Amino acid sequence: MSEPRKRRSTGSVTLADVAKQAGVGTMTVSRALRTPEMVSDKLREKIQKVVDDLGYIPNKAAGALASAQSYSVALIIPSLFENSCAFFLPSFQHALNKAGYQLLLGYSDYSPVQEEKLLSTFLESRPSGVVLFGREHSQRTHQLLESSNAVVIEIAEKSSKDDYLNIGFNYFEAGKSCTKHLIDQGFKNIGFIGARGDHFTLQHQLHGWQSAMIENYLTPDHFLTTPEAPSSKLGAEGLAKLLLRDSTLDALVCSHEDIAIGALFECHRRLLKVPGDIAIVCLEGSGMAEHAYPSLTSAEFDYVRMGEKAAEMLLNAIGGEELEASTVLEFKLKRRTSTAV
Repeated sequence: MSEPRKRRSTGSVTLADVAKQAGVGTMTVSRALRTPEMVSDKLREKIQKVVDDLGYIPNKAAGALASAQSYSVALIIPSLFENSCAFFLPSFQHALNKAGYQLLLGYSDYSPVQEEKLLSTFLESRPSGVVLFGREHSQRTHQLLESSNAVVIEIAEKSSKDDYLNIGFNYFEAGKSCTKHLIDQGFKNIGFIGARGDHFTLQHQLHGWQSAMIENYLTPDHFLTTPEAPSSKLGAEGLAKLLLRDSTLDALVCSHEDIAIGALFECHRRLLKVPGDIAIVCLEGSGMAEHAYPSLTSAEFDYVRMGEKAAEMLLNAIGGEELEASTVLEFKLKRRTSTAV
């Protein structure tokens, strides 16, 4: 006679059912699930087997109400593909999961309105922390954050304000340092191509480029920005437009790696030597920059480290520790063949 198949849980299994089946009290089951280190290995394994057999799903929302503590963190990212988000997310989530926290993830597509809507929804779950990219948010978003009890941290961009916790990079200095590197190499007629023109990162990168040009008595005339997402097409078409304006352009600063790669392809198509005829710098490089031909000089940001550090700051703040309001991480300027003379 075959063993009857276990019924799929309908969600009606309760903590009391688990306790009865395991032959222990409900408080013991709760302790085993929430703080497993407080019960013996043998008892924990016994309770876990009952949980698995019955298909019990812990009600964390109810637990949060009872303990006045939520084990969730809301994160709203503006992109699923750009380096700042793609490299940040895995390390941040891994650190949270190790501490027993779950991530509520939202995608805003650089829209303040969408960010506001996502935040409003997430706050209904009473998360312990809220993580937002940048420091430019709608007035309604600020109101929602102010009325919540969540720890708030802004990431990616350094901030001089102390409204929330902050960890990020100085994109102004990255733009300025890369441009100064070109000037020190002897390049004078330096252009700029940038994507996400209405976003804080691009604005600071552009101002850094302009600052380096002006401080060295060079004219920052040749720039092209767009609200579009970065792409190799933008790099190729942007370089073509800048060369049409001034054929003496001898160097180019690109806000994103995709743009720099597209500009490099356009140089190959036009039989322009890099860096002999024109040098190229990327303001946000990764492994692709190193393996391009020629390899691209780039500013590089450790977004994996930013994810780890942001999680550490957030968890410490949730735990009641006093922290410095702002943490600035260092970027590295990787000098490669595309700017060598």
